[in-house]
Amino acid sequence: MRIDPRIDCARALVVALGAREFFVPPLSLRQARIVVPGLLKLLPRLNAIQSRIGAGDPLGAALLEADDVELMIEIVHAGLSRAYPDFTRDDLLDCEAGFAELAGALAVIAKQTGLFTPAETSTPGE
Repeated sequence: MRIDPRIDCARALVVALGAREFFVPPLSLRQARIVVPGLLKLLPRLNAIQSRIGAGDPLGAALLEADDVELMIEIVHAGLSRAYPDFTRDDLLDCEAGFAELAGALAVIAKQTGLFTPAETSTPGE
């Protein structure tokens, strides 16, 4: 799969899905308009799942609903589409990735929105 040559991947993070690695550069507004609302919807549920699993509840993931998984896939696809515009949702669905890899990709994509990381202090307009 070819990386879009117009995208600078110097600040990209890498996610692994299945046996493949993907660059995730900082997102543009095109991707962020899908990713940010999706993450804001998912984060409370994912945090609750993580807390339950961390407390030793092996069924903590039972809080996850089918719609949540679909939203996770939509977010990951949008996050990957910046560097890989030809990468389809079906291509993602065909990746032999586990749930942990999907959740890891969400964390990387969340960082690349810039919304969920501490901003550098600067004066507006600089």
